[in-house]
Amino acid sequence: MSPKQLFLTLSLLCLLAPGIRAQNQDPDPLIVCLLADPQLIMVPETPRYVELAMNDISGLDFDFIAVLGDLAQNSAHFYKDYKEAVLDKTDKPLYSLAGNGDVGAGLEAYKEATGLPLYYSIYRRGIRFIFLSTVKFTGEFNHICHLEYEQTEWLREELKSDTLSTTIIFSHPPIFETTFHSEERDHLAAPGSMYMSESLELREMFRLHPNVQIFAHGHLHYTYGTKDDFGRGGYFAEEGLLHISVGGTANNKGSSFLFLGKDKITVRVRDHEHKKWVDAYEYQWSIPTTLTESLSAGQERP
Repeated sequence: MSPKQLFLTLSLLCLLAPGIRAQNQDPDPLIVCLLADPQLIMVPETPRYVELAMNDISGLDFDFIAVLGDLAQNSAHFYKDYKEAVLDKTDKPLYSLAGNGDVGAGLEAYKEATGLPLYYSIYRRGIRFIFLSTVKFTGEFNHICHLEYEQTEWLREELKSDTLSTTIIFSHPPIFETTFHSEERDHLAAPGSMYMSESLELREMFRLHPNVQIFAHGHLHYTYGTKDDFGRGGYFAEEGLLHISVGGTANNKGSSFLFLGKDKITVRVRDHEHKKWVDAYEYQWSIPTTLTESLSAGQERP
């Protein structure tokens, strides 16, 4: 090979090398910040706790925020506080769903304050995210949450429409007997039973659709690291599905972040007051996903 041919060959390899390396590298993770129960204004300290959370996450790198219900505490006028404390404090995309506190505040007021429907799905980099809202509550202490028929049937059809994409479901209440204190508790003191009324129907849907890989919820104002009398804590794995209980922002419990990779999903817990990750509560969920490379906004499905 002549010196000129050698030079041209080496030059071509240098041009191709970045592309070759890129094909062998996993895509950057898709990062989702999960905030549960900002619940303005549940207790006098709640605005300060929400401020701590928003100040902390403003300095972190992630793709979007999902607020898992109870934006307001049973009164529509608290949506003004939510706008000022949460919506106005981030430039990241933010999605939410309604919890029982929002039912008390009025679901029309919730929709007007957020500009979002009660239930919907979005796609980000090959991952489908489904948002489910509480539209009714029952129980001795009004903490059993209902989707009701229309939303349940919508979910059934939504899951049928895409049986391949990795799917993550966000909800306010947990599925019955999964994570911390998701069992029947109405015979005990407040807060009583705190679970989704349609748990049996959803469990059957999960069995039929193994591409549902994460179910994350709020409602319990979970204290990370604690377990109930049945040994249930913040994580519960069942038939290829990981249930995650997210701490309550209103009580300064911290929050969870999803790091979605090609071959695993990592859940990390954030202490907002001390602005640090709590490695002791991290969870590695080793499972292949349909994550793709980053796309421009125009290439994402709605």
